[in-house]
Amino acid sequence: MSIRLWVLRASQPLVARFPGAFYRFAWLAGWLSFHLQPRARRNVIRNMLAFTGGDRLAARRAALGVFRNIAQYYVDLCTLPSRDMQGIEAGHLELVRGDRLAELDHPGPIVIVSAHTGNAEMAIQALTYRGRPFVALVEAQQPPAWSRYLRRLRSSAGGEFHETTFAGIRACIETLHEGGLAGFMGDRDIQGNGLCTALAGRSVRLPTGPWEIARKTDARVFPIFSTRIKHDRFRVFVEQPFKVASTEDEDADIAAAVRRFAALLEEHLTREPSQWAFTEDFWKVHTCG
Repeated sequence: MSIRLWVLRASQPLVARFPGAFYRFAWLAGWLSFHLQPRARRNVIRNMLAFTGGDRLAARRAALGVFRNIAQYYVDLCTLPSRDMQGIEAGHLELVRGDRLAELDHPGPIVIVSAHTGNAEMAIQALTYRGRPFVALVEAQQPPAWSRYLRRLRSSAGGEFHETTFAGIRACIETLHEGGLAGFMGDRDIQGNGLCTALAGRSVRLPTGPWEIARKTDARVFPIFSTRIKHDRFRVFVEQPFKVASTEDEDADIAAAVRRFAALLEEHLTREPSQWAFTEDFWKVHTCG
């Protein structure tokens, strides 16, 4: 068993019981992680520079925020099994253009596409308590035991989380055909076969899977972005829902959806870059063109 898996398993009951104290501890842990991991720190600062106009001091401050958000995310995970998810929306989410969620009351499949900002998982799961079954795809982690435990915690609040495999994709499509809700991340091309598009003046690959599935199932797409205000309070931006076009040119339909999401993502990250929880050199890993 890996050390991090042992630590998370051992600490989870205590964290769930005293979340306030551990959110404050995570704030310090993020600061320590920022200073003790020079390689990851350099990566995150480079990621931030694109959204701070090249201001290195601002990028460094934003990078520190990224490390703190990552540390607090693990507190979020530990608290999920004991959360009253029905009360999350009222007590922990501040909705921006929340009136757009009224469309969730209409029949038909829903795809939510978000990014690794704030805690999109918690926000999306809270919104599913409007009466829809929920599934989501997540990246496989190593070692497998760590990945399984993370999925178990994520699924403890009522949703179903699957790795990005054929079986996981099939589960999402089946749920959508039944009129349910599927959640995807649209900002990281983990399979390496995404579409080259512009983001913050650079050419990067973004995944096409969410848009292909939305087009295939004729689902309405809700782009949603989450920002951590403090501890387990979040501001959730609900962007204008839309459907992926279904013309004779499938590639053009998918490309238009990817570009639309990239523009929204850039707007959100320019406003609050410290919310983007990546420690890899995003521009190097996902570069194209």
